Amino acid sequence: MRIDSVISSAISRPEPSSSRTTQSSTGSTDFADALKKSLAEVNEIQVDADALAAKVAAGDLGATQQAMVALQKASLALDLTVQVRNKIIEAYQELMRTQV
Repeated sequence: MRIDSVISSAISRPEPSSSRTTQSSTGSTDFADALKKSLAEVNEIQVDADALAAKVAAGDLGATQQAMVALQKASLALDLTVQVRNKIIEAYQELMRTQV
């Protein structure tokens, strides 16, 4: 198969512009929804870890291992969330620095 035929067939089929605008407009809401969902999951992990820590503080020594795992998981989830936030802010600042 010759590469010229592949390139010419790819060039001859342009994408409709209406689908691009639909994708970009729904893409922003999809990102917002994904961000909200992720933050809700991180919050749920934090709440579960707090509940297990309260059990350990109340004297339930059987939940100690579960509490330690949940607290570490919550810590990692929060660290990841902070890093994602930092990258989003960095990307926004980079966009603001671009000259038009």
